[in-house]
Amino acid sequence: MRRRKYLFMMGMVAMLVAATGCKKFLNVSPVDSMSGNNFWKSKDDVEKFTTSAYVLLRNYTCMDGYTLLAMADYRATAWIPSTLGTGRLYISDLNNNRIKSVLSSTASTSGSYGDFDQSKNTFGFKNMSNWGYMYRIVTTANTIIANIDSKDILDITDAERKQYKAEAIFIRSLTYFLMVRHWGDVPYVTDPSDDQPHERMNQLEVFRNCLSALAASKDDLPWTYGDPTMRGVRAMRGGALALMMEMNMWMAGFDEDNAKTYYEETVKLGTELITKNEGAYELLPLENFKEIFKGTSKESLFEIGQDYNFGETFGLLASVADIVLRTPYKKNVTATYLYYATPYLQQLYEPENNGPTDKRIDNWFEEPNMYTNNGQFVFKKFLNTFATQQETENPNDAKILFRYVDAYLLRAEALEKLGRYAEAVQDVNVVRQRAGAELYTGLETNQFGQLLGDAIWWERERELMGESTTFYDLVRTRRILSGQYTPFPITYDEFLNGAWTYPIHQDVLLANPKVKPNPFWM
Repeated sequence: MRRRKYLFMMGMVAMLVAATGCKKFLNVSPVDSMSGNNFWKSKDDVEKFTTSAYVLLRNYTCMDGYTLLAMADYRATAWIPSTLGTGRLYISDLNNNRIKSVLSSTASTSGSYGDFDQSKNTFGFKNMSNWGYMYRIVTTANTIIANIDSKDILDITDAERKQYKAEAIFIRSLTYFLMVRHWGDVPYVTDPSDDQPHERMNQLEVFRNCLSALAASKDDLPWTYGDPTMRGVRAMRGGALALMMEMNMWMAGFDEDNAKTYYEETVKLGTELITKNEGAYELLPLENFKEIFKGTSKESLFEIGQDYNFGETFGLLASVADIVLRTPYKKNVTATYLYYATPYLQQLYEPENNGPTDKRIDNWFEEPNMYTNNGQFVFKKFLNTFATQQETENPNDAKILFRYVDAYLLRAEALEKLGRYAEAVQDVNVVRQRAGAELYTGLETNQFGQLLGDAIWWERERELMGESTTFYDLVRTRRILSGQYTPFPITYDEFLNGAWTYPIHQDVLLANPKVKPNPFWM
């Protein structure tokens, strides 16, 4: 009930920020006009404005036709339109990196379903080329940071001020993290009254700035909250550490000369997260996957929630769940639109690659139809209650950005890169033991003949499939250049020219002439 009240409050407070109007690229209002003349007078005012930052993050990533978080499930991945699934041709466009075709298409040219215009809320792919929406989140976070130390706020402690500031730094850093993975270099702004046009900052420098701010503030965040319904919904220290791990691993892929330093930092952060969290987080039994993905579990480090009881629904493509479920899991639906390419699933789950058992097969797939392409394939990973059991609807799951399991997988990846193979195997086996899979033996090569680096890669794919990580993992590891890891690789020249990024909306380019598009999309 407390979580529902909180989410309802988030929805109400959204109007506070919406009332400021949607400014063009970085054309933001000064602090005073954004916060209101009498806004920063009490802790309650701060809480409402902080809530509005979370609301904007949710709205511009998952709700109302915003599909930014879902792009990693569709670009260059192994999802294939089924023979009976109707009209999902845009999946092929996304797989083959025909992003401009999707952005310029009508429903008739990229499938018979949906509206791709950014003024609509069905699929809204065009929203995903306009980073102006994301800068509204940045400006809101910057406003909190700039005002939280005001002496006009009388009923707030120093510890509470620090926590609110740390939350805002986390939200701002997370937003930059999402933007960098989406567009590459982006302008970096920390002053809420800054309305000047900025050039795009190198993505490595953006992350260095974010990491510095997070390092200085993460200890002001709680490991968890006394109210368990707040777990994952609000920023926690575990979420900040996971974000820092992700940033370091991304930087290692784009700054090879300093990769060792980033790997060492990832191991350090992962060790802090795993060994010092005071019991705040744990890996739940895999059979409890519904509890995990419903949200606010002890496995969640940060998530974006929804609650049908208050009319909150993610956009149709915010999750793969809507198009990979059918009866009896979803009423009135006789065929699924997508299936995983058979070679990909065989690489993940065939006995010679993964051992004889794996609970993820039992819990997430219908085994008789696991390798079918005729509309009977089912992916059950996201299978919580539907509101009305309509055809065009997602399950009532949260969108989990960081899970505790990721700390083990990222640390294992970094340890392998550092040549600390025994420790890497130990971390991977924590995940495999939870899944009931045969434990890895050996060091540089496992008993299935895989090099350890690849074994960790495929373990990550097994565990996080469908969680909007695959494409970004392909990019940061440069495995996107190889057909061994994706059915839709890109060339090295395409990679250097920004083929892994997303086009930048014309409105952004017109509003700020200092912004130049990535060469691949010119």
